[in-house]
Amino acid sequence: MTIASIKISKIGGNQTLSIPEEMKFSDDKVFLKKVGNTILIIPYHDAWKNLIEGVNGFSDDFMNLRDQLESQNRENLE
Repeated sequence: MTIASIKISKIGGNQTLSIPEEMKFSDDKVFLKKVGNTILIIPYHDAWKNLIEGVNGFSDDFMNLRDQLESQNRENLE
């Protein structure tokens, strides 16, 4: 993982960021998502790539051996 500290510039009423060369995107468009005081920059055309790669990283036996409580029989809410 690469981390960089960059300055925030202001053009008109907008804030702008200059992304360092080693972190540049191969696309001309991104998604921005604000989570609390953090802004995530997500590639526009590969938005799901990291999630899919992460899910594919689990082994076939992931969580096969776990302490799972038995299902409870409950009344319907009707």
